[in-house]
Amino acid sequence: MTAHMSMYEFLTRERHAKDWDSWNAVVCFGKRLKFGRLIAGIDGIAYYLSKNGIKKGDGVAICLPNIPPAVMAFYAVNKCGAVANIIHPMISEYGLLNIIKKTAPKLIFIADIFYEKYKTVLSDIGIAVVVCPMNKYASPIIKIGIAAKKAKEKVLPIAYGGKVARFADTIKKRGRVDVCTGGGDVAAYLHSGGTTGESKTIVLSNYAINAVAINATAGLGCSIENDAGFMVLPIFHGFGLAINMHAALGFGCRIVMLPKFTVKEAVRIIKKEKISFIVGVPTMYEKLLNDKRFRRLSCKNFRFLICGGDSLNPVFREKFDAHVASRGGKARLLEGYGLTEIVTVSSFNTPSQYRAGSVGKPILGVEAKIVDDNGIELPRGSYGEILLSGPGLMEGYYNDEITTNEVIKTDENGKRWLKTGDCGLIDDDGFIFFKDRIKRMIIIAGVNIFPSEIEEVVSLMPEIKMCCAVEGRTKENKIIIKLFVVLNDGYKYSLTLENKIIKTCADNLIKFAVPGKVIAKKSLPVTIVGKVNYRLVEQMNDEE
Repeated sequence: MTAHMSMYEFLTRERHAKDWDSWNAVVCFGKRLKFGRLIAGIDGIAYYLSKNGIKKGDGVAICLPNIPPAVMAFYAVNKCGAVANIIHPMISEYGLLNIIKKTAPKLIFIADIFYEKYKTVLSDIGIAVVVCPMNKYASPIIKIGIAAKKAKEKVLPIAYGGKVARFADTIKKRGRVDVCTGGGDVAAYLHSGGTTGESKTIVLSNYAINAVAINATAGLGCSIENDAGFMVLPIFHGFGLAINMHAALGFGCRIVMLPKFTVKEAVRIIKKEKISFIVGVPTMYEKLLNDKRFRRLSCKNFRFLICGGDSLNPVFREKFDAHVASRGGKARLLEGYGLTEIVTVSSFNTPSQYRAGSVGKPILGVEAKIVDDNGIELPRGSYGEILLSGPGLMEGYYNDEITTNEVIKTDENGKRWLKTGDCGLIDDDGFIFFKDRIKRMIIIAGVNIFPSEIEEVVSLMPEIKMCCAVEGRTKENKIIIKLFVVLNDGYKYSLTLENKIIKTCADNLIKFAVPGKVIAKKSLPVTIVGKVNYRLVEQMNDEE
């Protein structure tokens, strides 16, 4: 199989080789969508877009949660040769305005429940809008529930006409549209802080996303055809796009979409759909394990449980694996690693290639190395910056050649390498061990302190719900570790608990990593994938 094709062609390449049209490809809100109907919707939207002036290279924004119209819109945009500009569906009005001004899409797909929030911004810009109903592909009972919720929340009716179109109108139109893109063409924009810490628009080709879908799936060691995949990660997340959606559908894995994660709904879906393939983030797995409904579930259907997006606590991983085994499952939680700049996944543990504490070996086609501050490659077992090279590497940052050249370096053989900004090592067997962001590293008395090590130790305490270690200063300008903590329900912060936290750190860490100050908070800011946003924590005050 080759990645040198459009993503639309990748999706449909085997459509006529077997009876795929009758296959239940997508499930959402209790409704099953057959592959043939999915493709018909994609083709209808592609025709609509082409008839409304969307051509190769144009940008089309997709600002949708995990619902079938998001899948259809993505592949329709791809078929037209346009660029899918994928945006968080709950972004602020200011954030949406900035992205639209920066990337100039000609049309936007948006969910009906969010339209009122963005209506003024979209109207002022004058962009064409396609409004997608959340309940378009839902069971009758769910449709009634969504309608009742809209009535209760007094959601205003949408005034269609002019530049505002109904999603239903886009899939009615029929006509031939030839595939207008190929492997080397730009296919998607994803928005991420990435290696720089600042919001950037990452430019990805068809080839990059196809290659990751092919190579990551190959690493599982067996087919995922006929599996049931739980699509929790959204498509604005690289793993959600390339693996949860593109690889899954392309290799015959039914995807069960969940627009917003709740443990109650997740447990219901896992049980009803006999979910066997899950890709999630640590906080999602933690919420599942902490829920008594999940703990009562059989785990015998689980085949692949993959975790990324943040560091996975090794003690929690062992606890989760033990629970799965106790409920009849043979799968274990497999940790992975990557950045959006290389389509999110560059390595992960597999059932046959597994090492505790690592983020696995590089997937097929990816190379990794560790370098020092001068870019000189270090021997195995040495800590330094992780560099990655592979077919999933981005074209660059949108309209930002300077920053692109800072993070992508070409070696003497013409190979492009991504400077990840992450610290880690590679052991003698090729397993990657991620340590922390280099920019997070704190130096005290010449010693490198990794906040993730402190957080790992403290988060194991029963009193602690979440925590974040950052650099602080004393009145004398001495560098110390400041530790922000959020307590679990039923616990109160006290001097006794503070002393316990400090003693726990002193017993398990070097002396320089022991917090000089502990601050209790009701909550900490988190990113879109649920991990603590340390950059915002650094700006928080010390008041408890």
